[in-house]
Amino acid sequence: MAATPQVISDMQTLLTNAGHWIAGIATAGGGTLLGYHALSRNFVEDPQMVAHHTASMRKVVVGTVIVIAAGLIVPIFTHQF
Repeated sequence: MAATPQVISDMQTLLTNAGHWIAGIATAGGGTLLGYHALSRNFVEDPQMVAHHTASMRKVVVGTVIVIAAGLIVPIFTHQF
């Protein structure tokens, strides 16, 4: 079997590193937004604003999980080829 060309090997490394960076940044950003909405929810008196921040917290968690999964799926696929 022929050896993998250097360009392909470098591309795999680049995609793997980019995926890990994306997952790390998404984790930090999602945690920051989640903390902001949690603090805001605790300091407001209006029930409508409490519901808004609770819904926003759910959206942040779902979005963060999707971005982390996407960032980690790319390296998995690149290692298969």
